[in-house]
Amino acid sequence: MLRLIKISIFSVIIFSSLFSQQKVDFRTEEEQLKDPKIALKRSLTIPGAGQLYNDQKVKGYALMASEVLALWSFNDNRKKYNNYEDSDSNSKEHYLRERNRFAWIAIGLYFYGVLDAVVEAHLDNFDEVVKESDPLNNKGKDNE
Repeated sequence: MLRLIKISIFSVIIFSSLFSQQKVDFRTEEEQLKDPKIALKRSLTIPGAGQLYNDQKVKGYALMASEVLALWSFNDNRKKYNNYEDSDSNSKEHYLRERNRFAWIAIGLYFYGVLDAVVEAHLDNFDEVVKESDPLNNKGKDNE
């Protein structure tokens, strides 16, 4: 189970960086700009909701699934620790370590989601700002 969780978390990180999503939006520029405060509030409420607000569906759903999986594993190990019997294949300390590990994973995913949602909302119009301030791009316009 632990191996599955490690693989899923690793996959989320790799896929979110490899398969970045292109935004196709037909709204006006004022409507397109994302508000970091809204992204923060949504991400604090539900992990992954800030990414959905920022039109990053794959990352948002992956973050939601990872958070649910981490919390489910935390709860499973908590139950095994509290209801420990000597006939279990693992020691009681093993369940305690696993419970604590999944708690830290869930907390880390939560804060990663909040930070990522706010940063993405701030950088929503980054491409346009770079194009406007590109000296090579502006140089061609001045000569015309």
